[in-house]
Amino acid sequence: MAGHLRTVFFGSSDFSLPSLQRMLAEQEVVAVVSQPDRPAGRGLALTSTPVAKATREASAVLLLPRRLDGEFIAQIASLRPTLLACASYGKILPTNLLAIEGLRALNVHPSLLPEYRGATPIQAALRDGRDQTGVTVFWMGAGTDDGDIALSRSVQIDSDDNYGSLHDKLARIGGDLLGEAAQRLSEGNLPRTPQRAEAATYTRPITKEDLRLRFDVPARTVVNQIRSVSPKPGAWMTFEGKRLKVLEANVVAHVSSRPENAAPGDVVDWNELGPVIATSSGAICLTNVIPEGKPMMSGAEFAKRTKRNG
Repeated sequence: MAGHLRTVFFGSSDFSLPSLQRMLAEQEVVAVVSQPDRPAGRGLALTSTPVAKATREASAVLLLPRRLDGEFIAQIASLRPTLLACASYGKILPTNLLAIEGLRALNVHPSLLPEYRGATPIQAALRDGRDQTGVTVFWMGAGTDDGDIALSRSVQIDSDDNYGSLHDKLARIGGDLLGEAAQRLSEGNLPRTPQRAEAATYTRPITKEDLRLRFDVPARTVVNQIRSVSPKPGAWMTFEGKRLKVLEANVVAHVSSRPENAAPGDVVDWNELGPVIATSSGAICLTNVIPEGKPMMSGAEFAKRTKRNG
């Protein structure tokens, strides 16, 4: 077996954790780099990233630079790393960092590149109603997610997957794939396959408008919008004058009592699972919600409370 790689790991979010654990277990991690602590929650207490917390628990060297400047790059170079492994760090890495002598840089991306380049590939695949996505480990360069592909693996998107479940599934596979890539790199047989630039698609940041539900579209489109941001930050609608966060909904095949003059967004029925809302074509049933000022509850429980208070 080839020797361990002197590895610097860059990561911040929960998505990074399986990749970090794999590197800590299998490679010589000389430093872990994450984003600095930031105010969070109602009390705005300084909060560490999931990667920073896990690194402290593992008693590994943790760096939390505010700027990836020349001084920081010199500090990394002094560690003589041979692998930079990155998974959801949250900042673009400068080319001077990637150019450190003897360093090879690999990044874990939750899509089948060149599809869904950018920061929100998981949400985009769900919003688009895809039934398959994947994970790619690619060689990092100056561009955004456009480096040569090292390894990739397809992943089925199940009909009940939402952002949370698909995120966790892809994170686990990403850790496995990064571990395999690092091993093959140490053995000198990690592939480099150029991406097909003409096939590239791009994601965009999630905006407030992505969270507000629109019903002037087909039922399946509304359900996919809900899945793409559930459980967090969560899509929402206005229900009887209050904000209602919708975490899960199903397409309703047939609404027997739908009024002829029903408009998209109207309640057209109540079934055993929850309220049924009209869309431009078809309807959806709200099956998991968070009413304003209330805890999460099933659509059925929400329907009971709404009818009881109505």
